[in-house]
Amino acid sequence: MPLLTVERVHFALGTRVLLDHVGLTVESGERIALIGRNGMGKSTFMKILAGITRADEGDVRLESGARIAYLQQDPQMDSTASVYATVAEALGGIEQILTAYHACIDKLSAGDDSVMDEMSRLQQQIEAQDGWLVAQRIDEVITRLDLDPNASVKSLSGGAKRRVLLAQALVQEPDVLLLDEPTNHLDIASIEWLEGLIRDFPGAVIFITHDRSFLQNLANRILELDRGQLSSWPGDYQNYLRRVEEREHAEHIQNAEFDKFLAEEEVWIRQGVKARRT
Repeated sequence: MPLLTVERVHFALGTRVLLDHVGLTVESGERIALIGRNGMGKSTFMKILAGITRADEGDVRLESGARIAYLQQDPQMDSTASVYATVAEALGGIEQILTAYHACIDKLSAGDDSVMDEMSRLQQQIEAQDGWLVAQRIDEVITRLDLDPNASVKSLSGGAKRRVLLAQALVQEPDVLLLDEPTNHLDIASIEWLEGLIRDFPGAVIFITHDRSFLQNLANRILELDRGQLSSWPGDYQNYLRRVEEREHAEHIQNAEFDKFLAEEEVWIRQGVKARRT
């Protein structure tokens, strides 16, 4: 069964149709690049897949028990919470315990020994929920994205806030990962780390990017959105370009042959008219 199924999804802004009853199935192991000209509705489609925007018609279904995470293109984050707390927030119930434990570590580092009993209690709760692996995952993602876990999210630049949202998406270990321009504001080392993570990701990834190197390195399927229609192309981006060129060449030949046919028909009609006049 596909991880994600889209059936006859339709979405319009006024009279402008962005998605015209489109369909899609997504399987584990697919790394799908969603491409198309600006303004065609790529980000809108991603929001519909994520459940943020409701389609006018149609259905989007996740496999039973599957999880989806979404990194949007333009985050709005004004929280006064720390980076660590904000990233851990994506994990639900264990988030408060891990955040409290992280705060105790900071106090202990500052010389406050009064938190020892509280730390012991929190450690027991973390062990009971197998939370150390979760804590390790949070620490690794925050470190690799070059974030200060103690910084207030509100104080961060737009680029750093975006990295916080990326960290939120990654720590959830979703089955379907939706990424809208994930390389924005990342340095080369972070991009290479992200490429490795996506390449080894066991679920499915759908991403939008203007980074051609990132696109070529990762995509094993191209999904083109053009004037409300989705076209699927297996293989990487270079294969897509080659297939499109072949299609356009075939269409050019077909159009030339049709033009020749029309010209011959016009000559035949004129000859017939001339014959009737004589």
